Amino acid sequence: MDIFDRLIDASKNKTDLQLFLEDNIEELYDFLLTQSFSDLDFHKEKIDRYILPHLKVIRQLDFNIESTIVFTLLLLDTTERFGFLMPFQQLYKLLVKNNCKIGSRLEASALYLIGIGNISDYERIIDQLLCKLVIAYQVEDDSEDKVVGTLVNYYAQVVHNFALHNLDGVLSIKGVIIQKSDESEFYFLKNILITEVLDVDIQDHISGYKQIQELLDVFLKRTKKYIPFVREGFLIEKDTPYSKLLNNTDSSFSSIRRISVNQYRLIANDSIFYSLKSGVKILTEENQLYAYLHSYGDMHYKKLESSFEFLPAEILNSEINIVDWGCGQGLATMAFLDYTNSKSVNTKINHVSLIEPSEIALRRAALHVSKFNSSISLQTINKDFDSLRSIDFGNKKTHPKLHLFSNIIDIDFFSLTELLKLINSTFNGENYFVCVSPCINYLKTGRLDRFMKSFAKNNDYKELVSIDNEKGMWSGTPWSRVIRVFKAKL
Repeated sequence: MDIFDRLIDASKNKTDLQLFLEDNIEELYDFLLTQSFSDLDFHKEKIDRYILPHLKVIRQLDFNIESTIVFTLLLLDTTERFGFLMPFQQLYKLLVKNNCKIGSRLEASALYLIGIGNISDYERIIDQLLCKLVIAYQVEDDSEDKVVGTLVNYYAQVVHNFALHNLDGVLSIKGVIIQKSDESEFYFLKNILITEVLDVDIQDHISGYKQIQELLDVFLKRTKKYIPFVREGFLIEKDTPYSKLLNNTDSSFSSIRRISVNQYRLIANDSIFYSLKSGVKILTEENQLYAYLHSYGDMHYKKLESSFEFLPAEILNSEINIVDWGCGQGLATMAFLDYTNSKSVNTKINHVSLIEPSEIALRRAALHVSKFNSSISLQTINKDFDSLRSIDFGNKKTHPKLHLFSNIIDIDFFSLTELLKLINSTFNGENYFVCVSPCINYLKTGRLDRFMKSFAKNNDYKELVSIDNEKGMWSGTPWSRVIRVFKAKL
């Protein structure tokens, strides 16, 4: 019996459903959000038959409880993927009625999933749809991948509903999208996925629709085909022009970032910046490394710096191991080293594990940390989270562990259920967690909360701080931030 069958069994009344969601929301998240379209399509009829008949029970749930909102948003996302019009409309109205934060991206989805009667309606809303997607990306910090994915879902629905009987109408909408891609404010329309999707042959609307969904799955990493990480052993950047520039700078994040700022100014162009996809793309080129620290380095550094203030003296004056999850160029570890160097603390770092799927970024991360302190024992793990195993970390259980999650937990390209299993089975003893992310929407912030609360049952659990600041609310900065700092004994 899969998780959705168990959900159906638990949905006979609001009490049983509420309890089920509290215990199983993360598994539902993985089932509904991270599966490929073809895998989820196997359960399509079952999902469709579930939503409307159980709306009465869903409406009775407590929308002051996080798992209720996350569950409803997951169902809403699934109805968008499959184009279930009536279920989408009902779930969307339910969230609005309960004053849940929707966000501009889902408002854009509502434009083509609510009140649409014919193909002219799809064409009529294009400008409004694109403007909402711009707001989602530029103002609300939604990722470019999600924004592009929403547009692809829109086009996929047009193909699915009209390509058989009104191919000319579909081609007309395709032409409008191509025309809009020349307007600078809609730069995300130049994303390679949009080009690939518009190139799909839709003469056969069934195979065309399927091909579009397959392209979207790969783009959103909703596929079990992970990148083959074959680089084993210790990885560090050596004897490069950058390493020589680093030799001549101070051991501080600001000095190290200045190198990237100066280098990026020499080669700056829009294509490099847009290739970062809001900082969530696996980086493959050195120019992207420069662009990342230039564009996002200061923002992420200040979020991390503000979070370290909530770590207690007992960990700051200890001998510790650091685990830097999705480390990129080692920004989080550098920020912590900067922080401890500036404070009157006696932190001794015994070991640092750097985990990162981008080989070029991982090599640079090791170089950066070594620049701060060449005597620190370093380990590099060139994998994504779904590829990690306990054996990757060796036997380093004697010291308290400080886990750094900078702009990674809120990303839904990996199974949080499996990550939690890995942490609980690998890191025995005293553990501290620092998690920082932008404030985007409830689904993403809720993912951080579920990660933190999953440790509440452990010994010595303590929530040290929980902060949510939307743009304009974090005094003295133009950024948003979500911070979760907590401790637990595993």
